Amino acid sequence: MDQEGNRGDEVNTMVDPYAVIQMPWITEKTLEARRIADGDDRRQQNNNRLEFIVRRESTKPQIKEAVETLLDVKVSKVNTRITRTGKHASVRLADGYDAEEAALKLGAF
Repeated sequence: MDQEGNRGDEVNTMVDPYAVIQMPWITEKTLEARRIADGDDRRQQNNNRLEFIVRRESTKPQIKEAVETLLDVKVSKVNTRITRTGKHASVRLADGYDAEEAALKLGAF
């Protein structure tokens, strides 16, 4: 690692967000994950999330940068998994940002 904390094999270049994110993934389960939990309901710990289908070669930092660029939000965490439908990215927005508003920016609703 160098002084900035980067590994030598990674190139920190601006990636086209449209080349990383293929489409939003909208299902009943992902609609529930967008909601912000209120104080009474502790079951919704994984809240304020958006889901996307991304390119299989995309890394978590690239996905984070693409979402922040496209939606003008801050991302606190990115989780990925590979399924039959492609590579899914579950993006948790930072405190102070609302996934409902970000979904509206996407034109998803």
